[in-house]
Amino acid sequence: LTERYNKAYLHISIDASGSMSGKPWNKAMTSAVAMIKACDMAGNIDVVVSIRTTHGNHSKDVPMIMVCYDSRTDKLQKVKSLFSALDVCGTTPEGLCFEAIEKDLIPGNNNQDSYFINYSDGQPYYGNSDIQYSGDRAEAHTKKMCDGMRAKGISVLSYFITDYDVSDDDYDVKAFKKMYGKDAEFITPTNMMAVAKTMNKKFLEV
Repeated sequence: LTERYNKAYLHISIDASGSMSGKPWNKAMTSAVAMIKACDMAGNIDVVVSIRTTHGNHSKDVPMIMVCYDSRTDKLQKVKSLFSALDVCGTTPEGLCFEAIEKDLIPGNNNQDSYFINYSDGQPYYGNSDIQYSGDRAEAHTKKMCDGMRAKGISVLSYFITDYDVSDDDYDVKAFKKMYGKDAEFITPTNMMAVAKTMNKKFLEV
């Protein structure tokens, strides 16, 4: 009996804006590390972790996305030695950063499953002396980027991190659902490990 399982590719993108400071950031990174470990144990899953924010002074701020870990080139030792130095700052460029890595994401097909997991705590916002990226325009652009991923066979899972109870009438909730649609989930920082456990179970079955 020969059993064959698809390879899998997972990209975890974490909002590193200033508002993620404290428990949301710590829990997001812990959840990401748990998934990195599970993918390493599964053996046939490539995982990439990136963080996104802005960099520079107020008038010359630019969107920034940093690939912190790529299992195809990095060892687990990198997580142990360097992840504790990562921290938050800046604002939330969201879709602009998704567009920047668009060509690096691996499409899903019959032989390979592909996932994009997003952790965020707010709506897109970015601005400098040349551009203002927020509101309906930024939300529509972020939605376009996510729709483009799905068209390439990439499963999008997006988690809104909040310490307060949310309702369907909240502007942030409406904006998040507009960007991520049925793939939008709302979780508290303390529930983030439940996301990792669910994904890990899936990965270890791959």
